[in-house]
Order: sequence, then C-alpha cells, then structure tokens
Amino acid sequence: MGYGLEVWVDERELKIGDSLRQRIDHGLAQSSFGVVILSRSFLRKGWTNYELDGIVSKTIAGKQRMLPIWHEITKDEIVEYSPTLVDRIARSTATYTLDEIATEIASVVRGDVAQDE
Repeated sequence: MGYGLEVWVDERELKIGDSLRQRIDHGLAQSSFGVVILSRSFLRKGWTNYELDGIVSKTIAGKQRMLPIWHEITKDEIVEYSPTLVDRIARSTATYTLDEIATEIASVVRGDVAQDE
C-alpha cells in the first residue's frame, strides 16, 4: 500500500564504504519527521541510540517531529530507559495494526491530522 511519502531508511540508503555516521546525520538533517520504532532490540543497539539522539535534538529545536512506535515493549521498560520518551504520544503494535499505524503516520506527515505540540 503506497502512501505517497518520501522515506529515508538507513538500511536502504547505505552503500558499501559509506560513513555510517555521516549518512545517518545527512538523513536526519533532511527529514521533517522521525519515526522511531522502540523495541528491546532498539534500546540495546548503539547506532539506534545515536539516531534517537539526533531525532530528539531536532524535535527539541522544533525542526522535526518524532513519531514513536512501541513494538513488543512496555511503558515501564521505556520509562526505565528514558523517562522523557513516554512524554510523546506513541502507537503500540500491541494495540494497533501495522496498517493502522502506517495510515496514521501518513496522515500526520501530510497534515491531515491536527498536530498538537
């Protein structure tokens, strides 16, 4: 199902020999929205934390909007990792289908839904 959005996904964009940090920084710098899929695996990895730091920094500066998705993780686990992450309204794959989440993300990005900050 196409949503008509331009999406930068690090795994699709990175080529052999690329600087991981530079490519991630470039992708983050060019984006207006940061979809973050928080899972136990995400919290254990170094590069995902680097990406999250960039998204949070841009969100605080008002230059990007973070759209968090919780996948097979509880609110308590997120609070233990970073209490400030639970401040953002998130969608959970335990409550919503992937299609429902994707549809809502597309709607927010296109501006179809009121954006509360």
